[in-house]
Amino acid sequence: MAIYSASVKTVSRGGGRSATAAAAYRNGEEITDERTGEVHDYRRRTGVEHVASFAPEGMAPQPSAELWNRAEAAEVRKNARVAREVLVALPAELTPAQRRELAEGIAQALADRYGTAGTLAVHTPDREGDQRNHHAHILMTTRRLEPSGELGEKTRELDDVKRGPQEVEWVRAMIEARTNHALERAGSAERVDRRSLVEQRAAALEAGDLERAAELDRLPTIHEGPRVTAIRRECEREQRAPLAPVTRLQVNNDRRQLAADRAELGSVSAQIIDIEQARAERAARQQVAGAASAGMEAFKARFQQSQDMAAKIEAERARLAAEAQRVAQERAAEQAAQERAAKAPKHAALSNDGPTNTKGRSGPDFSM
Repeated sequence: MAIYSASVKTVSRGGGRSATAAAAYRNGEEITDERTGEVHDYRRRTGVEHVASFAPEGMAPQPSAELWNRAEAAEVRKNARVAREVLVALPAELTPAQRRELAEGIAQALADRYGTAGTLAVHTPDREGDQRNHHAHILMTTRRLEPSGELGEKTRELDDVKRGPQEVEWVRAMIEARTNHALERAGSAERVDRRSLVEQRAAALEAGDLERAAELDRLPTIHEGPRVTAIRRECEREQRAPLAPVTRLQVNNDRRQLAADRAELGSVSAQIIDIEQARAERAARQQVAGAASAGMEAFKARFQQSQDMAAKIEAERARLAAEAQRVAQERAAEQAAQERAAKAPKHAALSNDGPTNTKGRSGPDFSM
């Protein structure tokens, strides 16, 4: 049976990666990252058999450097996912031309389903590796390509917790179907099966095919990945053996430890930032409290001044009222005195007129 392998991964800034570097490495080309100014030059890399660009049907593919610089420019977050990679094993039973056709067909199906653009690179097996390890790196954007050539909305369906696994299963099934179709067209009896070895063995046992079940009773092959490959190539260039056996498990453990260390560093940094923010907030509160205290003292002083002024005004009013009452009393006394004085001469005149005329009154006359 031909080898089946298909995986979907993301290229994220959070892991210190970029779309421009990933494309340059996989395509064996030079790309200058316009966002950072870095030059990624992998033109001396060997093993790159075929490189092509792709886009949704009806749209023109874009040059690699232009497309991946647009992908980088479209993202602003420091942990943004800038590209998505589909790594596909290509059957050794096919010719180079048939493998290229298969890889391009898979890339086109992805572009048409998700509306993305990208580049693909067909790689040959390493000289010292499994000579059946023909594979394709299909790198596509995480945003849909607009008719204008710009990148638009995100392909959220592949990142969704519920829908994402279903989409990945669709991708794996599509690759299985296209690969088997290519093998059939090539006249090969070999086929690929996306199920795990455990699932295939269980199906063989259920069908009573003990020979096939015995053949499937083995450990799965381990894809070392680009990091292990880079380490091996570095050791080969420097003509030295690795310090220790390098396996994907070890590299993954190292990556997990590095991620844990980064997470711990981020947590400590966040705590430091929180402490600094708390100090700044406390200083601001103290400053506000000091200003409020000074303002209260000033208010109290102004209030006391107003109270003193009001007391003075009230005292002056009382003095003026008393003065007005005294003046009124004096005037009333003076008026009363004048009235008494006006009445006194009239009484005096009446008392100094002498005897009254009694002429014509009856009785004896005592005037003689």
